[in-house]
Amino acid sequence: MDKMSYKTFVWPQNPTVYQEKFTREPKYVDGSYDSMGPQRLTISGRGIFYGTGAFDAYKRMTALFTEGTPGNLKHPVWGIRYCYFTGLELTQEPRENYVSYAFTFTLAQSDGTVPK
Repeated sequence: MDKMSYKTFVWPQNPTVYQEKFTREPKYVDGSYDSMGPQRLTISGRGIFYGTGAFDAYKRMTALFTEGTPGNLKHPVWGIRYCYFTGLELTQEPRENYVSYAFTFTLAQSDGTVPK
């Protein structure tokens, strides 16, 4: 299977969990239902980097997170999503050549905005 990527970063090992959550908030006007709000997509997951490049891989992800600009997240099965990197978490104390992490991305519109 191909590797997942975001902007210039290619996962050395694909995440073990990848989830897409679609949500909408109903719109109400004067106390009555008017319509469904815009669709929002949140992508989350978790994985492990292992081997001699484990710490470097996590540091590269951290650098992308701090950029704060949207980019293409490419999943080998689900395709390309234009999104912001909105969460990164180190999920344990790293061991030698091993880093466990979790991530979150939020889909952006083509103009870079995120639905509320």
